[in-house]
Amino acid sequence: MLNYIQDRRIRIEDGYALYLEIPEEEYFLAYDGINETAANNILSLYLNYHQDDGRAEQVEIRHDSNNHSVNIRAHLNYENNTHTDQKPRPNHLREHNYYRKH
Repeated sequence: MLNYIQDRRIRIEDGYALYLEIPEEEYFLAYDGINETAANNILSLYLNYHQDDGRAEQVEIRHDSNNHSVNIRAHLNYENNTHTDQKPRPNHLREHNYYRKH
Protein backbone atom coordinates (compact mmCIF):
# COMPACT_ATOMS: atom_id res chain seq x y z
CA MET A 1 0.00 0.00 0.00
CA LEU A 2 2.84 2.43 0.76
CA ASN A 3 3.85 2.41 -2.91
CA TYR A 4 0.42 3.74 -3.92
CA ILE A 5 0.36 6.76 -1.61
CA GLN A 6 0.59 10.17 -3.22
CA ASP A 7 1.90 12.84 -0.90
CA ARG A 8 2.16 16.59 -0.77
CA ARG A 9 3.96 18.74 1.80
CA ILE A 10 3.49 22.41 2.36
CA ARG A 11 5.97 24.34 4.50
CA ILE A 12 4.25 26.28 7.25
CA GLU A 13 5.68 28.41 10.03
CA ASP A 14 6.11 25.64 12.60
CA GLY A 15 6.58 22.52 10.43
CA TYR A 16 4.81 21.03 7.43
CA ALA A 17 1.25 20.28 6.42
CA LEU A 18 1.26 16.73 5.04
CA TYR A 19 -1.45 15.39 2.73
CA LEU A 20 -1.61 11.71 1.82
CA GLU A 21 -3.95 10.30 -0.81
CA ILE A 22 -4.47 6.53 -0.93
CA PRO A 23 -6.58 4.68 -3.52
CA GLU A 24 -9.63 3.36 -1.65
CA GLU A 25 -9.10 -0.14 -3.05
CA GLU A 26 -5.59 -0.31 -1.53
CA TYR A 27 -6.75 1.21 1.75
CA PHE A 28 -9.65 -1.21 2.24
CA LEU A 29 -7.40 -4.22 1.54
CA ALA A 30 -5.55 -3.39 4.76
CA TYR A 31 -8.17 -1.63 6.94
CA ASP A 32 -11.83 -2.28 7.72
CA GLY A 33 -12.98 1.28 8.28
CA ILE A 34 -12.11 4.96 8.22
CA ASN A 35 -10.85 5.89 11.68
CA GLU A 36 -8.15 7.82 13.50
CA THR A 37 -6.33 4.65 14.61
CA ALA A 38 -5.85 3.58 10.97
CA ALA A 39 -4.75 7.11 10.00
CA ASN A 40 -2.14 7.21 12.77
CA ASN A 41 -0.91 3.74 11.80
CA ILE A 42 -0.54 4.72 8.14
CA LEU A 43 1.26 7.95 9.08
CA SER A 44 3.64 6.06 11.34
CA LEU A 45 4.41 3.49 8.61
CA TYR A 46 4.76 6.21 5.95
CA LEU A 47 7.14 8.34 8.05
CA ASN A 48 9.17 5.27 9.01
CA TYR A 49 9.36 4.12 5.38
CA HIS A 50 10.72 7.53 4.34
CA GLN A 51 12.98 7.78 7.43
CA ASP A 52 11.24 11.00 8.40
CA ASP A 53 11.52 12.12 12.04
CA GLY A 54 8.48 14.40 11.93
CA ARG A 55 5.84 14.00 14.63
CA ALA A 56 2.31 13.80 13.24
CA GLU A 57 -0.23 16.01 15.00
CA GLN A 58 -3.78 17.16 14.25
CA VAL A 59 -4.48 14.05 12.17
CA GLU A 60 -7.63 13.93 10.03
CA ILE A 61 -8.86 11.14 7.76
CA ARG A 62 -11.65 11.28 5.18
CA HIS A 63 -13.05 8.97 2.54
CA ASP A 64 -13.58 10.73 -0.80
CA SER A 65 -15.97 8.34 -2.54
CA ASN A 66 -16.23 10.58 -5.62
CA ASN A 67 -12.45 10.41 -6.12
CA HIS A 68 -12.21 6.78 -4.88
CA SER A 69 -9.53 7.71 -2.38
CA VAL A 70 -8.86 7.96 1.33
CA ASN A 71 -7.18 11.21 2.35
CA ILE A 72 -5.10 11.79 5.44
CA ARG A 73 -4.08 15.23 6.56
CA ALA A 74 -1.62 15.97 9.36
CA HIS A 75 0.70 18.59 10.74
CA LEU A 76 4.33 17.44 10.98
CA ASN A 77 6.28 18.95 13.84
CA TYR A 78 10.09 18.77 13.86
CA GLU A 79 10.83 21.06 16.80
CA ASN A 80 12.84 19.47 19.64
CA ASN A 81 12.69 16.07 17.97
CA THR A 82 15.06 13.29 18.73
CA HIS A 83 15.81 10.50 16.30
CA THR A 84 12.88 8.13 15.86
CA ASP A 85 13.69 4.44 16.17
CA GLN A 86 12.63 2.41 13.15
CA LYS A 87 9.73 0.00 13.54
CA PRO A 88 9.41 -3.18 11.48
CA ARG A 89 6.98 -2.96 8.57
CA PRO A 90 4.08 -5.48 8.64
CA ASN A 91 4.43 -8.34 6.16
CA HIS A 92 1.44 -7.26 4.06
CA LEU A 93 3.11 -3.87 3.39
CA ARG A 94 6.60 -5.08 2.55
CA GLU A 95 7.94 -5.06 -0.97
CA HIS A 96 8.61 -8.44 -2.52
CA ASN A 97 12.02 -9.23 -3.93
CA TYR A 98 11.29 -10.71 -7.34
CA TYR A 99 14.91 -10.67 -8.47
CA ARG A 100 16.49 -13.11 -6.05
CA LYS A 101 19.57 -14.95 -7.21
CA HIS A 102 19.16 -18.70 -7.38
